Amino acid sequence: MSSWNSRVLMASTCVMLVVFLPLLAADEVVDVAVAAPATDVSAEPVPADDSILSLMLDTGLTGLLFMGALGLFSLVSATVAIERLVNTRRSCIVPADLVNELKRVVDSDRSTPADLQAICDRHNAPVATILTAGVQRAGRSLPEVEKAMEDAAVREMGALRSRVRPLAVAGSVAPLIGLLGTVVGMIIAFKTASQAGLGKGEMLAQGIYMALVTTAAGLSIAIPSLLCAAFFNGKIEQFFRDIDVALMSTFPCFARVEKRVASASRAPEEDDKGGARTQDRLVDVS
Repeated sequence: MSSWNSRVLMASTCVMLVVFLPLLAADEVVDVAVAAPATDVSAEPVPADDSILSLMLDTGLTGLLFMGALGLFSLVSATVAIERLVNTRRSCIVPADLVNELKRVVDSDRSTPADLQAICDRHNAPVATILTAGVQRAGRSLPEVEKAMEDAAVREMGALRSRVRPLAVAGSVAPLIGLLGTVVGMIIAFKTASQAGLGKGEMLAQGIYMALVTTAAGLSIAIPSLLCAAFFNGKIEQFFRDIDVALMSTFPCFARVEKRVASASRAPEEDDKGGARTQDRLVDVS
């Protein structure tokens, strides 16, 4: 918990610096704009560089602060997306070997929970964890076994979705950072206009330029992040539907175990009742 609080504090500090440093630097920008000598209007214009790097650099220090924060979000989103793309494959969630072995064991009328547990021990996957929860309650009523497997499935699905959640967070926060950059850029632009006059159109345009670039950058990060989050959540739901179909076939095995346990528990009771009836007859004869 302390490490999480320290990360939150560090993130809050970075956001505060991103917000207030541009506002503190706005006066210096205006002073430089006022003191700058008039340029020759007749000079030949320099061709603009439209590359992405030049667009980022042209936003100045203020824009670079916001672009750095957005770049961090894009790096986290790309890392999480690649990691989830590798670890949410079918072979990691519902291995085909486990499903085939389970089908062979279930088709046999002599299958036991020990056979199912042996299959689970050979595989490290969510489907094996869910089946293990049912095997541990073998011999009890089927509703209890089913409830144990449902609880295990909810836990496994929650664990998988928690690893996709950073994509949803990045998709929600990145546009807000872009919007914050837009607001700060407009503040700088109008502050420049109020102090340097509307004749300094290039300084006014620079603030608006930074506002638009940060907004575009935030949306460029948010849209792929949200699409990836929806894609991985859809895959997880599909895999758990397949797990449900695969594990439904194991219920006859648990039903046979339940019957054997029930018949074994009834046998001593019948013996006790038979002994009690014999004793009653002996008492009547005497």
